[in-house]
Amino acid sequence: MATTNPPHQLHEEGTAIETLQSLIIAFVLAMTFRGFVTEGFVIPTGSMAPTLLGQHYRFHSRQTGATFPVDARVDVSAREIYDPKLGPRFAIPRADRGQPRNSMGDRILVLKCLYPFFAPKRFDVVVFKNPTNPDGKDENYIKRLVGLPDEKLLLVDGDVFVGDIDAEIGDLKIQRKPLHIQRAVWQTIYDSDFMPLRPDELDRSYSPPFSGQDWNTTAERSFRCDTAEPSTLEWDLHQIPLTDWTSYDMLMYSSRQRPSPNSRSPIFNISDLRVSAGIVADQPGFETTLELVTRGHRFEFILKRRDGTGRYEAIVQMTPIDDDGQATGETDRQRTENIELRGAGRVVNVEFWHVDQSLSIYLDGKRAVGPLEYDWRPRLRMENAYQLAYQEILDRLPRAAPNPARLLWHFRGSPVTLHRVRVDRDLYYQPARLNDRSQKNQPALTGWAFGTHPNNPAILESDQFLMLGDNSPFSSDSRLWGSPAPIVAAQIDDAPFIVNRKLLLGKAWVVYFPAPYPLRDGGRAVIPDFGRLRFIR
Repeated sequence: MATTNPPHQLHEEGTAIETLQSLIIAFVLAMTFRGFVTEGFVIPTGSMAPTLLGQHYRFHSRQTGATFPVDARVDVSAREIYDPKLGPRFAIPRADRGQPRNSMGDRILVLKCLYPFFAPKRFDVVVFKNPTNPDGKDENYIKRLVGLPDEKLLLVDGDVFVGDIDAEIGDLKIQRKPLHIQRAVWQTIYDSDFMPLRPDELDRSYSPPFSGQDWNTTAERSFRCDTAEPSTLEWDLHQIPLTDWTSYDMLMYSSRQRPSPNSRSPIFNISDLRVSAGIVADQPGFETTLELVTRGHRFEFILKRRDGTGRYEAIVQMTPIDDDGQATGETDRQRTENIELRGAGRVVNVEFWHVDQSLSIYLDGKRAVGPLEYDWRPRLRMENAYQLAYQEILDRLPRAAPNPARLLWHFRGSPVTLHRVRVDRDLYYQPARLNDRSQKNQPALTGWAFGTHPNNPAILESDQFLMLGDNSPFSSDSRLWGSPAPIVAAQIDDAPFIVNRKLLLGKAWVVYFPAPYPLRDGGRAVIPDFGRLRFIR
């Protein structure tokens, strides 16, 4: 009589085989998905900060309640820490800043299946093989794609100017960021929601950078004017300079590079700004004008009543001025739209934008007027920004600093209260000079950084891209790389500074595990900052 295995034994053997087959299939699918669809990466450094964070310290200020990241590439023990909500002049006493937590970098997902079918777009955040070291510990880089194939590109006063590959420098045109990207890359200079709790304990006298006669700007988180007569808030550059200094890099700056209106590289004066607030007027008749004085012009953002009516107009305009601030001609560009404003006693959320050579006003998150665009070419932009003769600017780059901007905010017609007053700045791509000691490969190149001087524009041929870090002062990117690694030069592209299409890995898509931090000091970083889960813009 033949023997047979018990039914339950056959079932157990079948289950084991099926489980093994399922695991193999799952592994193959996972590897296929990872290789061709999406893959996770960890951000190692702060070259894309604050858009994406590398390994960093996380500080908490007991004065303002702010928690903020600081680059961990420098030992923190012997350095001063500045509260970014008070500005770079106010160091936090050690007793008030708490013990820093060392946090790992953001973890992101990258869409690898996108670029084989769709062309990369300007201002995408892209992961690619490092052309100077494609098989080393820093083999994968992440930057913002700024230059496309068959283009000539020049960085002027922080902005991107582009033309055809055969175009003259004078024909290059500014490239404006899409709205969703622009909103994502604003960086805060000042926020009235963060006032010092104990200003008498600071190492120097504190007052908000906005101040003016008839104004109380020291009340908790709001500004108040009790008169309906004309009044003005003016920004104090000595309290908080309008520069591209960022708190994330505070340990990277030497003591000689503390920001001031006359700072030298790597800190530059900027004038691409967003000023916003929630405005509450006590009575009908309220009007306001924000005045930005920069680049030899007066840029005005106006909300005013139409003559003889209760309706309002939103106006953006620009007027050329002389060194004394007097108009040298008629307003040369203007745009006006009729708008509806909420009545007295209700909050009107306003945003005044001056960015990428355009002006706009937003009300409650929607564009009310604009963009009013002015299409200066590189030479005119440089002459207006630096207020120097063109040849003198060329001789002084990259150390020459654009003239500082002035901010004045005028009100009339009603007592007003301002809430959530903020000033934000745009990305600023810095000029630089090449340093042969920092270049990994030979031959070492010298002179102006790639694409930052009219005598050395970035020329991109077929399948070549230019990549820049959002944290421009401390980013190793297309401006500075120099020669590619020998294997890249021999097998892909021997052009310096650029990234060939074959080195692109994919578009950064989402931060799925934001900058984890440890449960206790010295512990392993395991707890993600879930509040920073986000799509990457």
